[in-house]
Amino acid sequence: MSEKTDALCRLQSLDTKLKIVEGDKLYRNYDVQKKQNHIQQKKGELSKISEEIKTFYKKISSKELDLKSLEADIGKLRLQMNQIKTNKEFGATKLEIGGKEANKSVIEDEILKLMTVYEEMQQRHKTSEKEIKQEELQLEELKKKVDVDLKTLENEIDELKKKRAGYEAGLDKDVLQQYQRLVSHKDAVAVVGVVNKVCQGCYMSITSQTLNKLMTDRDLTFCHSCGRILYLDNGKE
Repeated sequence: MSEKTDALCRLQSLDTKLKIVEGDKLYRNYDVQKKQNHIQQKKGELSKISEEIKTFYKKISSKELDLKSLEADIGKLRLQMNQIKTNKEFGATKLEIGGKEANKSVIEDEILKLMTVYEEMQQRHKTSEKEIKQEELQLEELKKKVDVDLKTLENEIDELKKKRAGYEAGLDKDVLQQYQRLVSHKDAVAVVGVVNKVCQGCYMSITSQTLNKLMTDRDLTFCHSCGRILYLDNGKE
């Protein structure tokens, strides 16, 4: 392997590590964002429950007003019965009171059902609040852990970048440009081995001329099919 190719292999190895570590860094930030989004979703659900509770409370209040109105009407009719002088009028008033008592019973049942749902909603609200508080505590713990992890990853990235800069400094400008061009077009794999006369980048066979060049030339050798920089994988060749 030529010195240039060896240096590019080392550079590519560092670039691969950098990509992995930088991906880990993004992933750790994503963990926090995912948890925050989950909490926001929970708060949205809590807000919806709060609105439902307000709506149900208004329904209950309206029914309670209707009940008070009926009770007031029944009370007035009972007073009127004490002043009625004829049986006919007494019977009509008694019948009217009976109808209002029946309506009152219906409203009381409706209020009881609404109150049951209302209490269930309140319990859901309390449970949701408790869950959110627990999630927020977990988020704070996660942030602390992620901060530690990020510092470790950032230090690792800095070290890798320093090493990379050292390798770059030892390469010709033209060689570096060729490498960077290939990296941007070949899925970040610019330098590949040749095993059994087959390029490990595109898996096409290389020519005898290319093989001879790899064994004798000190300059870069490129695959005639994919254009990647080649080296002989002596461990398997």
